[in-house]
Amino acid sequence: MPVTKTTTELRNNHFLQRMQGVSCRILVVVGAVALLSGCAMSGFDLQKAAPDKTAITGSVNKPPVAEVTDSSKMSDQNTIRNVVSALNFTQWGKTPIPWANPDTGSQGTITTVAEKKTEAGLCREFETSREAFDGAALYRGQACMAQGGAWALTSFAPL
Repeated sequence: MPVTKTTTELRNNHFLQRMQGVSCRILVVVGAVALLSGCAMSGFDLQKAAPDKTAITGSVNKPPVAEVTDSSKMSDQNTIRNVVSALNFTQWGKTPIPWANPDTGSQGTITTVAEKKTEAGLCREFETSREAFDGAALYRGQACMAQGGAWALTSFAPL
């Protein structure tokens, strides 16, 4: 035989369920108020904070920076000169050309090359990047063909 509940039992059951929901809400509100009440408290003020002048500190030594020798820069300049002088200018005039020097670990990209004839002969002006252990920089330089067909770097300076 099926169990039937009276109207009073149904009302009581519904009332208990509603009370459970209300008590949950009250508990959540009370918990939130308790947690957030610390935000309204006064006490430590950053405006009144002062450095502790009694503390004694020591300086931290910088690690020594490895000096870049002139020979490594010269080696990079020679590598760049060799790339610029070996270019088939009609093919590579406006295309970026990467270069790398395995002796120093430096690398870069020659971004522009312009060829011109001067009193000294044929010269190529260029701009390049140089990424090395001492940092990265942009340079502008010029390589000219000397007597006998050998190329010489006539200028090379940071931008």
